[in-house]
Amino acid sequence: MSISPTPQDFGLLTPAEVEQLSPSSGADALKAMLQWVNDFVAQPHPERDPQNPDSRAAVCPFMPGSLAKGLTWFTLPKEPVHSPDDVIRVTESYRGPLKSLPPTSGRDARFKTIIIVFPMVDAGMAPKFIDEVHERVAISYRSDGLMLGEFHSENQKHGSHNPQFYGLKSPVPAIAIRLMVALDHLFLAKSSGNLIEDLENLLAYTKSMSYMDPPPSEKVKEMLDSLWDDLKVLLKRAMEVPPDEQGPALE
Repeated sequence: MSISPTPQDFGLLTPAEVEQLSPSSGADALKAMLQWVNDFVAQPHPERDPQNPDSRAAVCPFMPGSLAKGLTWFTLPKEPVHSPDDVIRVTESYRGPLKSLPPTSGRDARFKTIIIVFPMVDAGMAPKFIDEVHERVAISYRSDGLMLGEFHSENQKHGSHNPQFYGLKSPVPAIAIRLMVALDHLFLAKSSGNLIEDLENLLAYTKSMSYMDPPPSEKVKEMLDSLWDDLKVLLKRAMEVPPDEQGPALE
């Protein structure tokens, strides 16, 4: 009889376990991140969507469900972090655990989230250690049906609804890894200015949604049909771009 892995097997802490940690630099960083997630990320904010200031949607609509279902975990790197490559290795080490931790099927599986906190990365180095790492590896994760979030106090990425709202500014540098969900079309279905990247994002999204368990709702299916139309347009445009201007080949 096989035994399912547990969060403890991978050094992952629940919010309750984070709150019980004895004071230390690592514990303080985890607690600061947890408080930010609870008090800001998982709460409504009037500046998130100025067109709907009374909306009760959280800054990240995904997080309240993840927290309520007990599927949000926090952790610190288990190895020294001296370079962006170290950040990549640490993040990669949680790709497998995220998938293998129960639940592995059904709607709740999509709420699993691991937040890796990097207190050893100071604010001045965060753009290089966090943003550039996200830039380098995000497409690889998306192709695997996963999403990465990058957070630090200097983050200049704005929200989908308000270009003046910077919802990724966290008290401590961190990277979050989770499974792709239907709402991610907000990030993956918009133009980045790079045809190949746009194609990769749309293909990753449609692939992930096609394997959704349980199957996609009719609303998501309609959205996928619309995205396939966008894909056709992008493919036509990509074919008109000279090969030496297309960037790296799709793998």
